[in-house]
Amino acid sequence: MIRPWLAALLLSGCLQGPLTDPAAAARVAVDTGDVVDEVDAAAPAAQGDVAVPAPGDAVAQPIADQTAAETVDVVGEVPVAPAPDAAALTDAGPCDPDAKPSPNAGLGPAPAGQAGCPPGMTAISQGVAKAFCVDRWEAALQLQQGGAWVEHSPYWNPGALTVRAIARPGQVPQGYISGKQAQVACQAAGKRLCTDAEWLRACKGPAGTTYPYGANLQAKVCNDSRAQHPAIEYFGTAAQWIWSKLGHPCLNQLPKSLAKTGAHPSCVAAEGAMDLMGNLHEWTADPAGTFRGGFYVDTKLNGPGCLYATTAHDTGHWDYSTGFRCCADKP
Repeated sequence: MIRPWLAALLLSGCLQGPLTDPAAAARVAVDTGDVVDEVDAAAPAAQGDVAVPAPGDAVAQPIADQTAAETVDVVGEVPVAPAPDAAALTDAGPCDPDAKPSPNAGLGPAPAGQAGCPPGMTAISQGVAKAFCVDRWEAALQLQQGGAWVEHSPYWNPGALTVRAIARPGQVPQGYISGKQAQVACQAAGKRLCTDAEWLRACKGPAGTTYPYGANLQAKVCNDSRAQHPAIEYFGTAAQWIWSKLGHPCLNQLPKSLAKTGAHPSCVAAEGAMDLMGNLHEWTADPAGTFRGGFYVDTKLNGPGCLYATTAHDTGHWDYSTGFRCCADKP
C-alpha cells in the first residue's frame, strides 16, 4: 500500500530519481516499505512570476510526511483520503492568514563580509578555478517603499514588488519565492543566484563532503526532519485538496517549522555558510529550474544532504518551502 505522502510526492513530480534510477527506487522502498515503481509522476503546472494567487493557492509541491496515516483506500494507485470535516476547512490557531507579519523588523543591515566579500557573504577560493562569494545565511527580502528599504513579510510571495535580497543571522528567511523572483532579488542587491557548481562547492566544502558539516549524517544538526508535514498539521487532514494550498502563509509560521537563520549553529559548511542543508529549498541559477539542499521536512528523498536536488518545477514555481541565497564574483 502506498502511503499518502509518498503518493502525493510522486503525483506532484517533486520526487526526483526513484522513477528512473533503480538504486534510488530501492532506497525509497527500503525507507518506506512501499512499492513506488508503478506510480506515474506528473509535474504540476508552474506558477507565473507576475500573477500572484491569493494566499494558499500556490501550485502543489507535496514533500514527505513521515507520520501520515497509512490506512487509506487505493484506487488505481492514487490514495483517496477521507473527506475532512467542516472544521478542517477553516483556518484555526494563532496564525492570521490575512496578516503580513514582519519578524525581521529592526534587524538592521547585513554584517560585514568576510575576506573582502560584500556584506553578509563569505569567500570560496580553495579548489575553485575562480573565487566567489556566497551568502552566509538564507536570504530574506527588503521592499522598496517611499525611497527606503523596509522588511518584507517572509511568509508572502513578493509578486511584482521591487525587492532585494539580504543575508543576516537571526532573520526569518524568505519562503514562497520563485526562481525568477529570487534572481531579480539577488540582482537588486548587486549579486546573483549561485550556479549549481558554486552552490555545491559552498555546501560540500573543499573536502567534498556529503553534508555541510562532514561525511556522515548527524541527526538534528540541521533543521531537516520535522515529524509531520506542515500542511497536514495545519489543515488537519491528509486529503488531496491540501496539496493545492502550499502557498498558505501560515505553514511556515507553525511551531518547529521554518527556523531563523543560524538557529542551528552546527549546520555550517567549511567556509561559514549556514543552513545549506534543510530549512528551505534554495534556488540555483539553472534556467530549467533547480532547487537544492532539501527543507525542514526532508533532506534525503531527492538525494542526501548537499546532493539533494529537485528539478520537477520551472523557475516560475513557488511554495512555502522554496527559498534562496545569493552568490557574487569575489572583488
